[in-house]
Amino acid sequence: MATKNISIMIKPASSLCNLRCLYCFYADISENRNVASHGVMQEETLDTLVQRIGETLLPEGIAHISFQGGEPTVAGLSYFRMFVKKMAEMTHVKVNYALQTNGTLINEEWAQFFKENHFLIGVSLDGFQTNMDQFRYDAQHKSVYYTILRNIDILEKYKVDYNILTVVTKELAGHAKGLFRFYKEHHFKYVQLIPCLPGLQDAKEPHALTPKEYAGFYNEFFDAWAAELRKGNYISVNLFDNLAEMAHGHMPYQCGMLGRCNVQFVVESNGDVYPCDFYCLDEYLLGNLHDQSFRQLAESAHAKDFLDHSACRKAPCETCRYVRMCNGGCRRQNICYLNDEMCAYQKVLDHVLPVLSRM
Repeated sequence: MATKNISIMIKPASSLCNLRCLYCFYADISENRNVASHGVMQEETLDTLVQRIGETLLPEGIAHISFQGGEPTVAGLSYFRMFVKKMAEMTHVKVNYALQTNGTLINEEWAQFFKENHFLIGVSLDGFQTNMDQFRYDAQHKSVYYTILRNIDILEKYKVDYNILTVVTKELAGHAKGLFRFYKEHHFKYVQLIPCLPGLQDAKEPHALTPKEYAGFYNEFFDAWAAELRKGNYISVNLFDNLAEMAHGHMPYQCGMLGRCNVQFVVESNGDVYPCDFYCLDEYLLGNLHDQSFRQLAESAHAKDFLDHSACRKAPCETCRYVRMCNGGCRRQNICYLNDEMCAYQKVLDHVLPVLSRM
């Protein structure tokens, strides 16, 4: 049976990356697999992937395709040109493209390609330089801060749609107002805040957010955001945008906010498919596109087992007034705000929902 929509995340360069970010969650994931990296996707696998997308979609169906890594641009511009060309040959399919990048390899040729093919680009930039240089650097441990800012200027020159992705660490959590001021000064209008997670094997990762820091950061950042909004300057922040929708009775667009998982179809460069970017581990492998269709993968026993175990409530959820709203939240991310003693997300909702419901 074909469908009208499918969302796929592709790892064209597997876990390969030209940076050595201190908190990289995908490096942590890949190091916990039997094969850490499958290298750059070969054309045979690319052809299989495109074929599987085509056979999955009904006429005038929409494929929402995002590229992540590692660092996806390591695969080279020729890979992306080939991918877009092969997808364009399927005239019954419409494609929405997005790509998440560390921004260091972008040049005018990349930017022109992004513009011509209507890519939405997410650029990882952890705020001001002192914070960036502490966590994000190249293989020689050198700063990439100004390289990224210059390359963002190139995206703007070519009028490429982009947003800023910021990982909120324990260290950055104490500078919410400074971070918001940084966004204002650089005229960044679209921002995604990403809580820093502990590693899979280390629940005491020194830079990960704790519930106390989570609530303190988001509440302080929200106050700065709301004050600016009252002046008529709207900055899109992913969490607040989603909560605003929910406050007015709509569904959030961000995965995990309702406390239940969906199969996300994360495609590694060898054709392996996983149900979620946080769970690209051997034990969660759904199968391989060379052997199975997207429908077969979605209906597999592994997919069903993954969905059946997606709920992750803890003691505070039992008496929480927002439990129907979040159901414990994302089972991987809630480690930052939910434990057996408290829920920092509840404190954030108490703070922001009364304001958002009036906006």
